[in-house]
Amino acid sequence: MSVWMAETLIATTLLMALVMMLRRPVARWLGAGAAYALWLLPLARMLLPVIPREVADPSPLQAAVDQVGLPMLFAPASASLPAAVESAPSIPWLEIGVGIWLLGTLAFLVLQTVGYARFRAQILLGSTLVGEEGRLRIVTSPAAAGPLAFGVLRPTIVLPVDFALRYDSQEQEMAIAHERAHHERGDLAANMVALGLLALHWCNPIAWIAYRAYRADQELACDARVLALYGQDQAHAYGRAILKAAGGRPVAGACHLTRLATLKGRLKMLSTHESSLQRISWGMAAVGLVTATGLALTASGSRAAQQMAAITEKVGDVDFARLSDFVAQPAQASLADVPQAPEAPAAPAAPAASKFAKGDIAIPPVPSVPAAPPVPAVDMVPPVPPMPPIPPVSVHSENGRITVRHRDGRVETHRIPDAAEIARRVPQVDVREGCEGDEPVSRRESVNADGRRVIRVRICQAAIESQARAAGRQAERAGRIAEAQARSAERMAERIAANAERNARHSERSAHMAALNGLRTSRAMIARNTSMPEKARSEALHDIDEEIADMRRELDSLDD
Repeated sequence: MSVWMAETLIATTLLMALVMMLRRPVARWLGAGAAYALWLLPLARMLLPVIPREVADPSPLQAAVDQVGLPMLFAPASASLPAAVESAPSIPWLEIGVGIWLLGTLAFLVLQTVGYARFRAQILLGSTLVGEEGRLRIVTSPAAAGPLAFGVLRPTIVLPVDFALRYDSQEQEMAIAHERAHHERGDLAANMVALGLLALHWCNPIAWIAYRAYRADQELACDARVLALYGQDQAHAYGRAILKAAGGRPVAGACHLTRLATLKGRLKMLSTHESSLQRISWGMAAVGLVTATGLALTASGSRAAQQMAAITEKVGDVDFARLSDFVAQPAQASLADVPQAPEAPAAPAAPAASKFAKGDIAIPPVPSVPAAPPVPAVDMVPPVPPMPPIPPVSVHSENGRITVRHRDGRVETHRIPDAAEIARRVPQVDVREGCEGDEPVSRRESVNADGRRVIRVRICQAAIESQARAAGRQAERAGRIAEAQARSAERMAERIAANAERNARHSERSAHMAALNGLRTSRAMIARNTSMPEKARSEALHDIDEEIADMRRELDSLDD
């Protein structure tokens, strides 16, 4: 652990806070892409090397820290303590803190790696390849709740299995364009770098808030790119696609079409999105200016970063051997090793009287200052005297009583009941067969002369049989009623069927009669028509007579 790392962690925290203050105004005036580009500032500071002493100049922040005296707060303890205290063993708080930080960083990286591997295996289980665009694969997976992108070495776009049913053609095209934009911009690799930076800041709440803001700005920048590609008039279709993809559990290593935490801000951006070449140019210039200024103010050098070096100067002296020595040393020292208080120094002797010439001034010698007594070690405290043994709990039984003596001196006495009292507490139950009233089972309680409860239970077999016979008669009656209802329903169905058949025959006869009357009317009209040729009229009358004969035969069959 070096001083450079401590200074870099503090500087990146300050730059994260600066970006969070600037991101909303920059997004409002210069676009979502410029706000997303601001997050390069903490990463660039993380990669910035130490500036040599000859190059660095004092910064304004350095002068402010020097005025308030922060370096004195973090001066080494050995400069202000006597030699006796320096030699005394102390708790290595710095080494303990650094060890906890390293363990937390390692645990964070392991958890993120295992979680990403499990997510990748789950999302690809049962997936189907639907298309390829160079190295980019497009698959459908039953484990995907909405469109998402993942993979740095093998870029992949994952679609839900019902993607074609839930989204129309325009929404499908824009959703895939959103995930394709993540791969083209390198957002997946940027997320891995951001997780690595977050691992170093795992105990820093500002870093966690900044990571959430970074992911929100990333999605807004991707939305702005899609709208710039398809036009502002397609914002409503894009908004529908975002709403349909809402839901599911987001994964840090993937880019989902919709994250519930950023849904409101993204829908608001769709209605206010406006981009122009002039705004993009101003945005890039502003991002460059903020990046250069932030790096210059927080660079790790002998002068430009003295405000942070004052705080992190002791980090360079971390020695984990002190931690192992502290664990190995005994927890207490014996009372004999505690140094005794020193005796008070003797008063200095009065100076001898001497004669001085007239006009001379007599100056007595200055007494010497006694040396400071040695300070005992912090962890060498006198042992605590042993506590006297506490007597155990005692129980004695005598004359039908139990006496309990507790450790705190309390005495409790409990009476032991005799056989007669125990017998009185247990009720006497008398269960017999007999009838008392109309109930099948009767129960009565009383107290005898000895004070004992008597419970009298009588079971009436005759009442039980009577209730059974009544229930049987009721069931038989219900069966007869059901049978009668079934016969009545059957007769009614037969009548309905007979009526339907009769009505059908009547309707058919009526139809035949109407057809027969029509044929007769047609024959009479043709017979009276003298304008028709004789041969044609004879043939028509012959055909109608045959039809009338057939109709009469059918009517005769219906009457039978």
